[in-house]
Amino acid sequence: MGVTSLPALAAPSPSPSAVSTLDRQLLTAAHQGNLWEIATSQQAQSAATTACVKRVSADFIRDHRALDAGVVKTAAQLGVTLPSGQTAAQLKQTAALKSRAGTPAYDAAWLKAQYPAHVQTLALIDKEIGSGTNPIVKSLAKSARPVVARHIQMVNHGVCHA
Repeated sequence: MGVTSLPALAAPSPSPSAVSTLDRQLLTAAHQGNLWEIATSQQAQSAATTACVKRVSADFIRDHRALDAGVVKTAAQLGVTLPSGQTAAQLKQTAALKSRAGTPAYDAAWLKAQYPAHVQTLALIDKEIGSGTNPIVKSLAKSARPVVARHIQMVNHGVCHA
């Protein structure tokens, strides 16, 4: 008597509340990015030498606090555990910025750090909007997109635009 093979069962499609690896990646990266943005922007309030960087950093503090509140709420709602702090690379970058505090070099370094950070975040947001699976996370990404895009314009290629 031979072994009868059973037909393969189709994998169930993810439920609307399922959280994909990409969804988790966005929530984690957004949270750590927001923590870094808030920390470096608070630092800029006293360390920057130009009014433009001080104005832009004040906007970043306000906006990233609001964005992070949404990330934390969404993660809690979906049962996603977020890291408690910034990445080691972010902490190192914050310390490097602090070493230039009160000099014109600080403002240039702050702007040059902010630009690629926001560009990278926007790319992840766009990836989530296009390929994420959880509608709540996708909605969060869609609402964050114009804020991050505006921030890119404010620090466009390391030049301050308040």
